[in-house]
Amino acid sequence: MDMPMKCMLPCMIPCMKCPVCCSCPMNCIMDCCMATPCCASSAPGGMASPVMAKMMQPMMRYMMDGLMKVTDHDNDASYEEVAKFMVPSSVNKPFLDAPGTFDMNMEPRTSETAMAMMGMKVMRMTRVEMLKQDPPHNKGISWEKFAEHRGYALPGYVPKHPKEGEVAPDGQILSIDGGEPSTLLTEARKMAAQAGSSKVIICFDAITCPFFRAYAAEDLYKVANGVPQLHVYLREAEPCDVFDAGGMHCVTPLKMKRFIPWHKTEADRAQAAKDTRTFLEGFEGKGKVNMWMDTMDDALEAAYEARPWRWYVLEAESGKVITCTNLAPFNM
Repeated sequence: MDMPMKCMLPCMIPCMKCPVCCSCPMNCIMDCCMATPCCASSAPGGMASPVMAKMMQPMMRYMMDGLMKVTDHDNDASYEEVAKFMVPSSVNKPFLDAPGTFDMNMEPRTSETAMAMMGMKVMRMTRVEMLKQDPPHNKGISWEKFAEHRGYALPGYVPKHPKEGEVAPDGQILSIDGGEPSTLLTEARKMAAQAGSSKVIICFDAITCPFFRAYAAEDLYKVANGVPQLHVYLREAEPCDVFDAGGMHCVTPLKMKRFIPWHKTEADRAQAAKDTRTFLEGFEGKGKVNMWMDTMDDALEAAYEARPWRWYVLEAESGKVITCTNLAPFNM
């Protein structure tokens, strides 16, 4: 038996008998396991237990991909296809009050059930930090929250992001380590030149999106084929205090070690960006992640319609868009 399993078993047995947690045993077991010395992270931020997250990555990928599969085809979903899924009443389909779906007349949700077996909830995603806040945040996820944080998925929204063949917008980016500011295309061209590449990938990152930290960020790194990646941290995708959209910020195997609230200052955003850099270095290598951040007016996020996270491949010299992902995390 390998070391992590030996370490987990003593914690799992009493946990499974705990009457307080029996309504959601998976969450209780996960918390016990993630607290063990062999599983807990020593990093200042990122996931509470990278070991546990890695062990459960195949299962989480299967479950999460299924939740956000919004079309019959396997290509990127269009804005319109995402809107039809997230707001089913917009195409005269019934609203089932399920994860990822919204309705103008819905009751706010404070928790979701991720998996169920024989009628028993085995992984419940509860927005524990939102519940601690003042109204309206303590009511959970609502239509108003959806419209504010995921406006690009509203029915009828017309995409304005840079398309293939268009010159990508430039804009100021800030150092997360107290250095001088720069611009997106300046740093993109610099990275491409240093790597001897004609292309560069702009990675608008969001560690609080569970899809991003579960596998999407690592997948991009694996298929980049040496093309340099410029990382830019955005407004928080799923801040624990005001929009814990997936409910996985504070519970489940993807639980964050340091809960990240809505950014109120540049220092807040820089801290989240540093946590993300540490997380990315786990598979990219120490010192190999070039991380910057958007300004507090979220100018680049708006120009690229990048929330919750998005990737653009640019032709370095001209700055033209070669391709980009569509709205995340659909049809992953």
